[in-house]
Amino acid sequence: MILVTGGTGMVGSHILLECVKKNEPIRAIYRRDESLNHIKSVFKKSFPRNTNLFKSIEWIKTDLNDLVGLDMAFKGVEYVYHCAAKVSLVQFHEKKLLKTNIEGTANIVNLCIKYKIRKLGYVSSIASLGAEKKVKVVNENHPWSSGQNHTPYAYSKYNAELEVWRASKEGIDVVVINPGVILGAYFWHRGSGAIFEKVNKGLKYYTTGNTPIVSLKDVVDVLIILMNSSIKNERFILVSENLKQKKLLDKIAFAFKKKEPSFRLSREILYTLNIIDKTLNFLGLRKRYLSFALIDSLCNDQKYDGSRILNKINFTYRKTDEIINQIVKNY
Repeated sequence: MILVTGGTGMVGSHILLECVKKNEPIRAIYRRDESLNHIKSVFKKSFPRNTNLFKSIEWIKTDLNDLVGLDMAFKGVEYVYHCAAKVSLVQFHEKKLLKTNIEGTANIVNLCIKYKIRKLGYVSSIASLGAEKKVKVVNENHPWSSGQNHTPYAYSKYNAELEVWRASKEGIDVVVINPGVILGAYFWHRGSGAIFEKVNKGLKYYTTGNTPIVSLKDVVDVLIILMNSSIKNERFILVSENLKQKKLLDKIAFAFKKKEPSFRLSREILYTLNIIDKTLNFLGLRKRYLSFALIDSLCNDQKYDGSRILNKINFTYRKTDEIINQIVKNY
């Protein structure tokens, strides 16, 4: 039996899509009924002639901090794809990020140990790498830099990954992937889908940093290959290309036949907006969105080396234009 956490998210749902095609016994957890309804529509678009595939999944309504529900979900499970996570870069989500990503992953790890599962695959993030700013190209071996600002999301993913490595020390085989910005379709109001949505609606501005990208299909394919291989206790950055945000947005705008964003949000402008944001929060007029750590992230010039995986498995990254055009086609 396979268990997928985050079964209604972008990566988790597409893990399910691939597994049901192979008739593998699979179970997934979900939190909200409306999310489950959305995944039904994704399955319908992916398999318009076979509506029974969605029904072959055993769904359990629970979340990462519901120990009773999680324990039920783990019974009879041999392989776990841990895809569930809270993803947010805004400051006021810090408590939710820490509780879901760190405590939730610790709960998953504890149950993997309890039930002696055969392998755990974890969807981490390049945010968890946290290399020093002076590093120009980040790879899997660069250590986390505790002496610099990190977003709450980066901090939560780094510590969640430490929980996964704890599982490996307890005898559980694990594989970890660290994807960049995952480009995929059907999730238009969150993640990269929101970027496509905003560009299509006439996004006017851009920030100055690099955007390491990878296609959703590549992330799913690599993780499934790793889970079915003898590779264990290793991590892999998944980045097909490092693009300036302006160039990525221009490519998306071109695919949509929309006007390219033209207003440059420099670091100086973002610092000014941060002061305004902080003042409004202090006055109780709005929640805090910006932070110095987030500004550093938005203006980050670091690149990420996703080549190591190419030497481990038979795999080739999809081309950026191909990825974008396919997503726009499915919009």
